Amino acid sequence: MRKNLNYVAMLLFLLCSAAVAHYLSREGDRERVPPRVSLSEFPPQFDEWRQVEEQRLGVGQARELNADDYISRAYVNNRGLAVFLFIAYYTGQRHRQTFHSPQNCLPGAGWTMSDHELRNIGGSDANRINEYIIEKDDAKMIALYWYHGRGRIVASEYLGRFYTITDSIRLGRADGALVRVLAPVGKGDDAEEQARQAALDFARKLTPMLSNYIPD
Repeated sequence: MRKNLNYVAMLLFLLCSAAVAHYLSREGDRERVPPRVSLSEFPPQFDEWRQVEEQRLGVGQARELNADDYISRAYVNNRGLAVFLFIAYYTGQRHRQTFHSPQNCLPGAGWTMSDHELRNIGGSDANRINEYIIEKDDAKMIALYWYHGRGRIVASEYLGRFYTITDSIRLGRADGALVRVLAPVGKGDDAEEQARQAALDFARKLTPMLSNYIPD
């Protein structure tokens, strides 16, 4: 019975996704995106976190991502703990231009994902994000990600798609971003918890700054 219910739910999601994509493709010319600052202007240092590296995607990767703006940087804190920040921003979400779920991209790059949790990075349950442990060969990281835009932080892909269509109708907007924070896990008994706390600390200090780059 559960298998049948899961099949029906997935079928309904696919049908709704197709309807959303069709609707958004027709609404694209009417979207009203507020002014924003380019992600390239995001500060290289805030609180105890400072940028140590910036990466650019290759031509093929950028084409596949198809984002209107993105940032990919490494930051370290005063304790020497590192995080990798990736944000992909879209002014609208239409056919072939929408968020790429980490649940597809990370396994596609050879990473396994396990131990899913929802973490609160704000004052209410509305500010919950995804946490996974990801592993590849001898590397292990804490991965946080969420969908950000139009004044919301959303963990669920399904809920994110729902808000996309309702906001497109109500506000004439379908802009938003995928935000991902990765923290490498070092060696030692407490290394995983140290990485987790570093990633969460970074995410909590990051989110209040994002409205300039990802409009509310």
